[in-house]
Amino acid sequence: MLKRIVVILAVMLGAAAGLSAQTAVEKVIIKYEDTSGSRYFIAQGARMVLARRLLMSTQVAPIAKDVDELYILKMQDASQSVRTMFENDLKAALRSYEYYGKQPSRNGEVDVYIHRGPTGTVDELVIFNPAIDSLNSLSGSFTDSELLALKK
Repeated sequence: MLKRIVVILAVMLGAAAGLSAQTAVEKVIIKYEDTSGSRYFIAQGARMVLARRLLMSTQVAPIAKDVDELYILKMQDASQSVRTMFENDLKAALRSYEYYGKQPSRNGEVDVYIHRGPTGTVDELVIFNPAIDSLNSLSGSFTDSELLALKK
């Protein structure tokens, strides 16, 4: 009986830690995921097998194996007032990120941001397409050299 209680507490603490470990951009995505006109996809754990396969067909294929979590939010079909609130919230969240630059993509030019972890490696790559209000957050552990290879 005591062992069962310890296991239940460990699971509850693990779930609570996972919720509190969300990044600023992930919090924005979660805030707007159920908004009318939005579409979202979140992959963690076992869902990352499918997500990595999808990532392999994109420009971030070289780092797909290092992605631990993927959050995607598309706000293109949301009302203008909701998109404006979303863009304001995103701008506030991105203050804690480094601007990495603009990149061409299949759907137009995107803005790329990075967040560095305590060890100096990049722990989150954020890709935002302002033309279609599409936001992607890729969490993992990426080196600068891996990210520079994406620019080629």
